[in-house]
Amino acid sequence: MRMIGLCGRSGSGKTGFCKLAKELGYKVVDCDEVYAELVSKRTPCLEEIVEHFGDIAIKDGALNRKAVAQIVFSDKEKLLLLNKITHKHISKRVFEIIAEYGENEIVILDAPALFESGLDSACESVIGITAPDQACIARIIARDGITEEQARSRLSNQRTNDFIIENSDYIIINDSSYEAFCEASQSLLLSIKEEKA
Repeated sequence: MRMIGLCGRSGSGKTGFCKLAKELGYKVVDCDEVYAELVSKRTPCLEEIVEHFGDIAIKDGALNRKAVAQIVFSDKEKLLLLNKITHKHISKRVFEIIAEYGENEIVILDAPALFESGLDSACESVIGITAPDQACIARIIARDGITEEQARSRLSNQRTNDFIIENSDYIIINDSSYEAFCEASQSLLLSIKEEKA
């Protein structure tokens, strides 16, 4: 089995890339979905968050995202602690999921915190998707219904395009039409399928 990391900032086009990958027969593991699963009920991950953040971190048996967000927003140490807890549990769950796949599968690991979690070291290569700030901001606003200021703030807390380019084996620049992005993505995905592991 081959595992390929996927990174890129919010609004860069990772969701569209993963949709194309699935259509071409790739397995896709979305770490955001894994995280949502881990904090939707009383799991060891949620229990550890509650242990460190208190009962305010849980509501109706699931993570109280709003309360925890307010805590970590103004406290970088608390944010680092939350990330340390969640990265550990997400990584464990990712390996459980891919263990169920066949040995000939190619897995795309869509991980916003690919490098921070250390999951990049488990990947044979990394695909980075970049897009101009204004394009990302417009997509985030349209997708999440937030203000431009909130979208800019979100991007400012993420890895830069330069970091993504420097740390990726393949780069897709999503700076023109959706059709051009799909064509570039499909071309890369097909060429990876033809490569030997």
